[in-house]
Amino acid sequence: MKKALTLFLIAAALVSCKKDKGGNMNFSMHYTTSPDVFKTDAAPDSLYTGFGDYITSVTPSHFSGKFRMLGFQDAVSPIDQNTNMLLFIDGSMSNDDPARIADFSNNAVVSYSPGLAGIQDDHGLFTGEQIDFIYFYFDVIYFYQEVALPAQYDTVTLAMFNRSYGNGNFDYRSDSVKVNNILKVDYYPLISYVFNDENYWPQSYVFGNCDSTFLFNTEHNIVPNSVNWPFGGYTHESIIRSNNYQMATVNTPTEGETVQMTATVGFDTQNLIQIYAGADNIPYNSDDVFVYAPNYWERIQANLVVE
Repeated sequence: MKKALTLFLIAAALVSCKKDKGGNMNFSMHYTTSPDVFKTDAAPDSLYTGFGDYITSVTPSHFSGKFRMLGFQDAVSPIDQNTNMLLFIDGSMSNDDPARIADFSNNAVVSYSPGLAGIQDDHGLFTGEQIDFIYFYFDVIYFYQEVALPAQYDTVTLAMFNRSYGNGNFDYRSDSVKVNNILKVDYYPLISYVFNDENYWPQSYVFGNCDSTFLFNTEHNIVPNSVNWPFGGYTHESIIRSNNYQMATVNTPTEGETVQMTATVGFDTQNLIQIYAGADNIPYNSDDVFVYAPNYWERIQANLVVE
């Protein structure tokens, strides 16, 4: 409940701070799974131990997500009058708003009217200010994928799918469906083994303003807004932190200009799902384990471009 209240308060702050549209900056979001969008020298995926022998990795043919929040920020406090926030998805949207959906596999480009806090002057105009967005973050409701499994799974009933998964005070149903070797599933089963916690897996991902990747607040203490939790108030959840983000420096247009700002969020899903032989260590069996590759969030990158 505290998390829901926090998101509501942030949305309320944005509504109260948001000025009339100046008409001189247009916004769009590009979602993609193409690794070519961001040139990196990422190391090959490592493997897990404890799930049995590694069998293979598979790539989803469809990959999408639904978000509570997604945006960029230039300071720690979401309600500080000196903090600039650019929220493409925020708590003011209805839960059924299609703008919450990101179709990565279709390379979707979506026009937005994002929540702006601090980025405009008192007249709703941009002032030519240079802003260093040191954070990119999102709070995910789910990721969803469709994937062809190896043909050996055609007639195998996989125990880890079609079951309920809880999350704190909420209870989610993994709407997984397997027809022959085609699996359609959200991401809860695929990360439950990764975090070994079916109640408090991370839903918030914060990139930037750190020098490594780590899981913050694994003890599930009640923690306030901080460097590692820049867009929220108090929370007891674990938060994924990552330095896999280059600070986006943008110059807002001066009065009379019209420019285009495009945010690109990429998720490299190549061989995203790893398959292991499970407790009996016999491949292509009912207890086989399907998980996102280690540090899967390092496959996520984002940037901002003003044209």
